[in-house]
Amino acid sequence: EAEGEGGGGGGGGRVAAKYLNSRESDVFKKSELLYALPVARSAARRADAVVLVEGYMDAIALHAAGVENVVACLGTAISEAQLEMAARLSPSRVVLLSLDADEAGRAAVRRLAQRGTLQRLDARGATTRVASLPAGCKDPDEAVRAYGRAAYEASLSCAEDWLLFLGREAMRPYQAALAASRAAGGAEAGGAEAGGA
Repeated sequence: EAEGEGGGGGGGGRVAAKYLNSRESDVFKKSELLYALPVARSAARRADAVVLVEGYMDAIALHAAGVENVVACLGTAISEAQLEMAARLSPSRVVLLSLDADEAGRAAVRRLAQRGTLQRLDARGATTRVASLPAGCKDPDEAVRAYGRAAYEASLSCAEDWLLFLGREAMRPYQAALAASRAAGGAEAGGAEAGGA
């Protein structure tokens, strides 16, 4: 069940790889609700941070592993309303984004910045950090199943400010090009030495 701050709103589930939700209504607006909010509230207060994941299965797996300060958006793009609701769960207004480790997860953070959402949250006193999953894991569900709670929580403790995350992401293509250039230069140098011998 998904819940906003006013109580239950609707239901949803997962069939194969697709999330299915109740129809949108005056009560059920996916962009204004968080999955697992009632059960995450006290843990988020104790941890002074809330973890926001993309899907129900991520939240369910993390709660089952004992990571209880976790809420999920409802299979939609993360909205400003969801981020603000999540921030209010933590006394210091700390939100840890633990998104899928694919291009879509990285693009979600970029979109939040491009729309000014993260900047407005900063201006309202929230801190948004982005956690990177353990190597080889596609999502938080897989990460906690493969490596356990301690490794997943370690990835959360290393979460970086959203602006640093985006700066590192912006450098990624240049770092790849630099590595390829150096590898090609090394191969050429090796060939020249072999030819000159």
